[in-house]
Amino acid sequence: MGTDRDWEKWGASDPYFGVCSSGRFHTHSMAAEARADFFSSGEAHVSRTWDEIEHAFAMRFRADSVLDFGCGVGRLLIPFARRAKRVVGVDISLSMLKEADKNCRAAGAVGVEFVESDDGLRRVDGTFDLVHSHIVLQHIPWRRGRAILAMLAGRVAPGGFLAVQILSRHEASPIVRGLVRLRYVLPPVNWLRNILRRRPVFEPAMQLHVYDFETVRTDLEQQGFSSVHLHERFDGFRSTSIYARRSA
Repeated sequence: MGTDRDWEKWGASDPYFGVCSSGRFHTHSMAAEARADFFSSGEAHVSRTWDEIEHAFAMRFRADSVLDFGCGVGRLLIPFARRAKRVVGVDISLSMLKEADKNCRAAGAVGVEFVESDDGLRRVDGTFDLVHSHIVLQHIPWRRGRAILAMLAGRVAPGGFLAVQILSRHEASPIVRGLVRLRYVLPPVNWLRNILRRRPVFEPAMQLHVYDFETVRTDLEQQGFSSVHLHERFDGFRSTSIYARRSA
């Protein structure tokens, strides 16, 4: 699919920028300080995830097994491996997985497995205490992403947790959103934008898709989850972090 091909291109050419699209993180020009900041941001995110779950459900949270969907270059796998015995990183890009393996080995992260993604998660074995995805589903169109979310929820063990982030609202006008979607379906429109912005001509568009939050919450309830959420503003969008627990 189009987005899958795009992410393999990012993984092969500029994987760190593909994960965090700041100019500091272009792979071939990233300074040592920027690289350290990149990975320390992963530790900060995982610590926040733990804190949010503990606060939302008034409990001490432990996870012996974690699945990270859209793991990229392993920014979050390394701190997850400090907390869990088994960590599975799933990504559609084999180039990203190769880089993640290298980074985990360099960091001494143990118990980490790498799995090429498919929408049914057919290559993933078992269930997990925590199934997690951050700044990933927003790059997948809503209809497809909704089905993937159901599969991720199905991998949560009884009493376990799902922690996912989605974009749930946008501030742009219908005309602007329509023009943006043209970039996704007509590559020459994206090439022209790249030229105007002095970017590589054939650089893929980073698609951003909005999800129906109430539908996501209802879907989780029907799968036996109770959930809490946190809305935040993100660059013209509303970003929503959902923390959900499966009934035991």
